[in-house]
Amino acid sequence: MDEKQLPEAIERVQSQFAQWRAHKRPRDRIPEGLWRAAVEAAQRHGVHAVSRAVRLEHAALSRRVADRAGGEAEAFAFMEWADMPSAAGGGCVIEMEKSNGTRLRICVHDGAAIDWARMKEAFLGA
Repeated sequence: MDEKQLPEAIERVQSQFAQWRAHKRPRDRIPEGLWRAAVEAAQRHGVHAVSRAVRLEHAALSRRVADRAGGEAEAFAFMEWADMPSAAGGGCVIEMEKSNGTRLRICVHDGAAIDWARMKEAFLGA
């Protein structure tokens, strides 16, 4: 997204971060007030747009958005399904990762025999 097309809320947060960066010392942590402003903008305009405009690590902003939302969908960061060819008719590997970095990897020969919705709920603690 071109900076000239940024929504006003993102421009405001971008300006706040620029002012803070102009006066911060090396290794200073981002103040919570700036994080809150970035999270609010990301909830309205998307994590990618805000992290890019404000120059924040995408994963860090995404975690904070998920923490604020507190929802199951936001806490679930990544899931991959890969078919595995085999002589016995195919299997699969499922990988799930929470936004906090906890990972689960499951290798099965018959993916159709697994209730994946219950597996996901068990992993997420729902």
